Parts: sequence; C-alpha cells; structure tokens
Amino acid sequence: MSERVRIRFKRQGPMRYLGHLDMMRYFQKAVLKAGLDVKYTEGYHPHQIMAFAYPLAVGMETYGDYADIEFNTVNDPEEIVKKLNGVMREGTYATGAVLLPEKALNAMAAVEAADYEVIYDIPGCSCEEVKEASKRAVETLLSSESVTAGKSGKNIREGILFADVSFTEGENRLILKLLSGSKLNARPADVFNAFAEAFGERKAVSRLIRRLEIYGKNEQGELVPLGSEGVL
Repeated sequence: MSERVRIRFKRQGPMRYLGHLDMMRYFQKAVLKAGLDVKYTEGYHPHQIMAFAYPLAVGMETYGDYADIEFNTVNDPEEIVKKLNGVMREGTYATGAVLLPEKALNAMAAVEAADYEVIYDIPGCSCEEVKEASKRAVETLLSSESVTAGKSGKNIREGILFADVSFTEGENRLILKLLSGSKLNARPADVFNAFAEAFGERKAVSRLIRRLEIYGKNEQGELVPLGSEGVL
C-alpha cells in the first residue's frame, strides 16, 4: 500500500525563475537521483504521482511551499528530506516532511491562505518619510471597501486577512496574509499595487515578492500551516 508524504521546501536565488512545469520536472528528476521509492501511475505513459500546493509566479521566492509525493514505501519522512537535499541544486531545499493520513486532501485542494512579504522602495524618499507614508498606505488599504485585482477588475478586499509594514536591515517590507484557492484568490502583486497607489505621486516599487507560508484548515476550521498535523 502506497503512502503520501507532504514535503515543505523553499526556493530562492536563480531557481525562482523556473516556471511551474519546470519546477515539477526538477522535483521528478531529484526524486529519481535520490533513489526514492516513488509510486507511478499505471498505463502506457506512467508518471510520478506528485501534486504541488500552489503554483508560484515566475520570479517569486518561497520559504514555505509544499509538494505531495506518493511513495511505495516510507520508513522515515525526514530521511526523504535528507536524500532530496543531497541531490538538489543550491537555492532549492526541502525543509520538512510529514506522512499524510489517508483522508487528507491533496496539497492543491487543501490551500486556504498564504503569507507573503513584498520588499519595496520609494524612490526619492528618506527613511522616515518611507515609514510614515507606508503606515498611512496600509491604513488606506485596510479601510478601503474595494481593492481591484488587475485586469479582471474583481474586488479582492475580503481576501486581505492581514496587512502591515516592517522596516528591518535597511529594507521596507509589506507583510500580507491573503486568501488563496478556488473561492477567492488574492494575489500579492494586486494587493501591492493597491498599496502603492496610496502613496500618490511617489509610487512604491516592488523589488521582490516572497511567499512565507501556505495554510489549510483543521477540523475546527482554523488556519494552520499545510505541513501541520491535523490539517485536512
């Protein structure tokens, strides 16, 4: 009987420019190189049984993404982490693994929300001006009844669960918790654009978007990291 393992991983540096399909192929090759007992589909064109939680936009880093992989045998999920990290290139690392119960949803179906940070600059502003303007921009964003999502024009305000700013190591960060998934998907780039508009003539410019964590729900309906025990 096969078993599913949910692997948490991060991706940064040049590896963030891989598209979703390329990242899947990368993982498939890593599983083969690591000599793991992965399970394949049946039929004329068998392929590894693997599902990623939430496709990452090209150019975005991640510290907390997930992939579900089905194996014929699993002795220790952490041994899978060690073997994968032994063959993965610099910039992509497995950071944890859990054995999934049989009833658990696959990674993509389980996604409910995600945390992000957007590193940005405001050209022509001093540090103090940036801090004051950023705090006002967050207040404007959260008090808005409508936040437009790019070309679709959809209102994604309900999808913004949390927004704040922080200033560390000489960098300005917009911190976000956003609804993700089939019901309402709030993209960090769209939310940042709305945040930037609140600065008026001095626009904020995004330098990097990084996903920090992906959440599912437990039996109590609470948001919990996708790699937690008890996530549905």
